[in-house]
Amino acid sequence: MRWIELSVRVDPEAVDAVANVFQENGTGGVAIHQPIDQHHALEEEPRFVGLPLIKAYLPSTEEGRGRAGRIERDLWHLQAFNLSPVGPLERAEIEEEDWANGWKEHFHPLRVGRVVIKPTWREWEPAAGDLIIQMDPGMAFGTGLHPTTRLTLIALQEHVETDMNVLDLGTGSGVLAMAAALFGAHVIALDVSEVAVDVARCNVDANDLSGRISVEHGSIAAVAGQRFDLVLANIIASVLIELSPALAASLRPGALLLASGIIEERADAVRSAFRAAGMHLEHQTREGDWWLIPARRPV
Repeated sequence: MRWIELSVRVDPEAVDAVANVFQENGTGGVAIHQPIDQHHALEEEPRFVGLPLIKAYLPSTEEGRGRAGRIERDLWHLQAFNLSPVGPLERAEIEEEDWANGWKEHFHPLRVGRVVIKPTWREWEPAAGDLIIQMDPGMAFGTGLHPTTRLTLIALQEHVETDMNVLDLGTGSGVLAMAAALFGAHVIALDVSEVAVDVARCNVDANDLSGRISVEHGSIAAVAGQRFDLVLANIIASVLIELSPALAASLRPGALLLASGIIEERADAVRSAFRAAGMHLEHQTREGDWWLIPARRPV
């Protein structure tokens, strides 16, 4: 299958706005790549370099090309209003197989606490206590390299417990869901992108975790009425704000939401939305311009 790959490099302030443009025009999912110095990928604190790169994919069809044109138009309007720098939109048509192979040379094992994320095509000698996730992100999102994924992985290891019921909203490649399952949790993983759902299911199967993780297509409405001990939501700030009442309702009394994907300029708006939904904010962490904001439902 052929795909239209859209990519644009942006100032951190513009990440949310550009990601919204992609999602509103039907890409189904957005990858936000924060480049790191690969020579230091195994350090506890990777060195981030350059501006974030936002990518999305559309099928190479007449409809897909029409959506790509609307995205280009909408990005032009953002630039015209002097939003923080938005680079030129780059467009390429690629075969799925070519895309899948082209980025592999840049994906190396990454340690985040006890969790080691290992590409399926690379060797790794585990140390005592290592929990290994074998990953092939495919055309989905989430390798652990982005600060928001790392922040969530670190916090998850502090809070997840055996037999917890966990929701992973916006699962992408399934990396957070798999980490929670390796610590003994039962996980429902949701994503609005059908491509991400397929990739996450493949990764879950490859790690023999299908007994602990259910990957489904949809957003938080798909689990309306259910309550969870821990909710993971590594998605962009505007979606967190929109879904804040539903996120609060999905928590058992006393349960915790770990929300990430939040750029500095949008963090206060997310905090306000969580407070308005009745949640109490807890200790927050950041890497560069990105925040993790934990929020707890009162007992």
